[in-house]
Amino acid sequence: MERFWLVYVAAVLAVSLIASDPGRDATARAAHFGVHFAALWIALGIARLARRDHGAARWWRAGFAVVGLPIVFSAKCWLLPYVHPEPYEYTFAAFDRAVFGGDVARLADGVLRPWVVEGLQLIYGVFYLVPLVAALGALRRTGPAAFDRAVAILVGAFLVSYLGYVLVPTVGPKVALAFDRELDGLWLFGHVRGWIDGAEANQWDCFPSGHTMLTLVSLLLLWRWHRPLFWWLLAPCVLLVLSTVLLRYHWTADVLAGALLVWPTVWSIDRLLDRDGWPPAVAAAWN
Repeated sequence: MERFWLVYVAAVLAVSLIASDPGRDATARAAHFGVHFAALWIALGIARLARRDHGAARWWRAGFAVVGLPIVFSAKCWLLPYVHPEPYEYTFAAFDRAVFGGDVARLADGVLRPWVVEGLQLIYGVFYLVPLVAALGALRRTGPAAFDRAVAILVGAFLVSYLGYVLVPTVGPKVALAFDRELDGLWLFGHVRGWIDGAEANQWDCFPSGHTMLTLVSLLLLWRWHRPLFWWLLAPCVLLVLSTVLLRYHWTADVLAGALLVWPTVWSIDRLLDRDGWPPAVAAAWN
């Protein structure tokens, strides 16, 4: 699995070296390189540990995913504004208008009740728990081999989505469009929305929709290895995907791209893990 990290870090650093970056100061470049070299060093260390103690490496891999993925995601704020001069968000806005006859991000304007907006925002805010639940569900229901494979697939899918941000850095409708009125929730809406905006230093993270892609990947893993939990989470996950558009975080093209990437990404990672000799993870017949 560490090769996923190595390929990702190499690709991002290569882009950082060759990208046109007027206005990017040396401190931002150094911070970006520092974060990714640290990720590279940790991945190499885990790969070395895995040759001696696979059980210990299992938890290092999972821990590195939980901590490392948000860090390298946020580190893109030091790179993406300088990668492309093309404002891709206006291309995706034009796509929405051509296909749907208007801005899909405005569908909630004056239509959704505050309690609906509140619920959608809370569901959107717990997104990162969904992959965690999928991995732990695979462990509990099917065993360590399923957990190992689930973590590898989730990490690979996250990194694929991050590479998409490098190829097509895009801000969302809530940044690119002007709205006549703000969305209204109830008690926690503003706090959750503000926390998300503050925690995500990288604002050029729309294409593909990682929320869509990783939510669907998580559902696929649960379908394989914890079927009852799949049914429990299906409705909330569908609402989570809808919330990405209704709450003005994503364009419809982002959601479509995230959904289309799910199967080829999971299939490719499965083939790589099989080739590397990872043990198969077979769900029980009653799963």
